[in-house]
Amino acid sequence: MQREVTANLIPITASLREAMEQLNHGIGGVLFAVDSEGVMRGLLTDGDIRRALIGDKNLSSPVMESMNPDYRTGSVSDSHETNVARLNHTIRHLPILDEAGRPVSMIAWSDFWRLPVMQPTLGGNELAYVSDCIASNWVSSQGAYVTRFEEVFREHHGVEHALTVSNGTAALHLALVALGVGPGDEVIVPDLTFISPATMTLLSGATPVFADVDPVTWTLAPLDVEACITDRTRALIPVHLYGHPADMDPLLEIAKEHDLAVIEDCAEAFGALYKGRPVGSIGDIGTFSFFANKVITTGEGGMVTTNDDRLAAAMKKLRDHGMNPDRRYWHDVAGFNYRLTNMQAALGLAQMEQAEKFFNHRAAIVKAYDKGLRNIPGITLPPRKSWVRNIFWLYSIQVNDPFPLSRDELAVQLNAEGIDTRPLFPPLHGQPPFAHLPRREYPIANRLAAHGLSLPSSNSISVEDVTQVAERIRSFSEGAGQPQLSGLSS
Repeated sequence: MQREVTANLIPITASLREAMEQLNHGIGGVLFAVDSEGVMRGLLTDGDIRRALIGDKNLSSPVMESMNPDYRTGSVSDSHETNVARLNHTIRHLPILDEAGRPVSMIAWSDFWRLPVMQPTLGGNELAYVSDCIASNWVSSQGAYVTRFEEVFREHHGVEHALTVSNGTAALHLALVALGVGPGDEVIVPDLTFISPATMTLLSGATPVFADVDPVTWTLAPLDVEACITDRTRALIPVHLYGHPADMDPLLEIAKEHDLAVIEDCAEAFGALYKGRPVGSIGDIGTFSFFANKVITTGEGGMVTTNDDRLAAAMKKLRDHGMNPDRRYWHDVAGFNYRLTNMQAALGLAQMEQAEKFFNHRAAIVKAYDKGLRNIPGITLPPRKSWVRNIFWLYSIQVNDPFPLSRDELAVQLNAEGIDTRPLFPPLHGQPPFAHLPRREYPIANRLAAHGLSLPSSNSISVEDVTQVAERIRSFSEGAGQPQLSGLSS
């Protein structure tokens, strides 16, 4: 793949201000400086501009004084394969020149190499187990792998019951309905989270009430929970956000005082521990997601956990169309089809067999990120209280002053080099499904969401790739205190 380069061309006589404004239009983070004949004379990146401004240049200085004259090029006369071979981790943009030395196209490293934020790791018995399902014809929601997956998951969490479900959102809905949450009730949900806890509260007939999050853990703030409780409050849904457990003890005390149910949303926190206890084993019900980007995956899928026999029986019945377990096709209640297939459970069982390997590797990549990003001005590392094991589902940083790029600008720069990122979830209170709800102030959720950026965190990402991501972020900090790429005055 070769890119059009007209937007990447800049005269060598143009000013650094003009170069910065041109780079701000999302052209891949590189400019090709050309003379009056269109012949390439230099290459310019945002890093070159920042180094120039830190030195003795100013925004009016011409590009020719700061461009890099030592660059690698490709040729229209060479094969595409030959030109591509000239790219590497250091040379990320290759201008393709015609016979006169004029840039006519470009090959970018990011077109051939991308580092995703998260992707599944399927290196165990997944294929063998799924093939067994197909060979045996047990491909739907009945089969031995469903039972085996539930049992292994139950033992791993030290709970009495674990039931597979079709996805993590269904797990939340099932939990709310089994607890009897319905019209007229309120459920307290953190303002900073994925939307499912709030939408499933709505779909159960109840009203979500948003509480702000703690500035250190990013999870449900006990003091704000207290302020949200009314005589209609029926439940709390602490979300173990990005793999860091919520502070459960004070939340459980609040719940006990006000006779509230507690549903742990563990969608992002499989493997995390709160004071030595697995998340999902602490509240009345735990809910898990096994979407493809989670720590373990079944493609789609989820799990509910509980130590309450009554709740387990209610969720099992509701999951299976509300059918009486002792009388086929007799439905005691209006239920759902929230079952997991045997093939998906086969994937889940194979993933559980590798769980400790995943945890150990995640610890290694977190260590590499910590080492690479520590002490960069304006970069705040993810939360980690001493009383938890944060599983770091996504390694999420905060980007603030004096880092020279905004969160969004940093994301654009990394994307141009093939490094995927994603912003933190936008606060729920401002989203359209909840526009009819009363508004409160959510300063912590707003601040974290505006500055948070999640970096590649897959089970299979290499420590070398993590080190490169950290090095790229550190390289951008060289321009601290200098003008940024956006918001320039004319």
